[in-house]
Amino acid sequence: MCPTNINQSQGHIEQQQTITGASSFDRYLSYFLIFAFSSGALAHCLPAVLPITQVTTDGLLFVLNGLVLYAIYRANQDKRLFVWLAIAYVFTFIMEALGVATGAIFGEYAYGPTMWFQWLGVPFVIALNWCVLTLACNEVVIRLFSKKAKAEADQSGIKYRISHIAYPLLAGVLTAAYDVLIEPVAIKLDYWQWAAGDIPLQNYLAWAAIAFVISLPLHLLKIRFRSPVLLVYFLAQLFFFVVLNFML
Repeated sequence: MCPTNINQSQGHIEQQQTITGASSFDRYLSYFLIFAFSSGALAHCLPAVLPITQVTTDGLLFVLNGLVLYAIYRANQDKRLFVWLAIAYVFTFIMEALGVATGAIFGEYAYGPTMWFQWLGVPFVIALNWCVLTLACNEVVIRLFSKKAKAEADQSGIKYRISHIAYPLLAGVLTAAYDVLIEPVAIKLDYWQWAAGDIPLQNYLAWAAIAFVISLPLHLLKIRFRSPVLLVYFLAQLFFFVVLNFML
């Protein structure tokens, strides 16, 4: 066998090992996410363990979001993801802080003491959770519409990818729709409360806009973030909130 073939074979083996390792990690992490959100739903329904569950919410969310982000980077090896995350986190946190202080962005609301680690009245984990959820919503949108968008672009001959704008818009709408399920549960568990009692439409419009803004760079700059773990995260957390909407 010539040296070129040997190098190609070795490269192929190393690539296969990397893919296999990544797939195995993603699979086990997916199992863990399903377990975490399923057991979390059960724990929130049991009065005996609810106090402990509420105390550990911050830490658990940091762990889950951190693992998902690690899985994304491990699969894509795109360091720009962390630049995006830092900017998106700061932007989202500032919007939250301004929202709590003024009521002008989302409406009049305040976070409860359930999440301990806060600054300016905003839990540190909240902005991270919104960033990861936005990534997950983008993953879902791409899975649903990528083939159709490509076919339409090929037929029309338009070189500029309309999906660069359409995907962030759809992700923003999906994020706001997801929040419809989050809000009643969060209120009942005292994660946050609305001053007027009712959830204003302004809240959903604001989240759609924020999710659109932080989604836009992902597509315009072609940051690699795709991962099957994001879909599992989206569905497992969706299951969590659907169950608690019925049980609480």
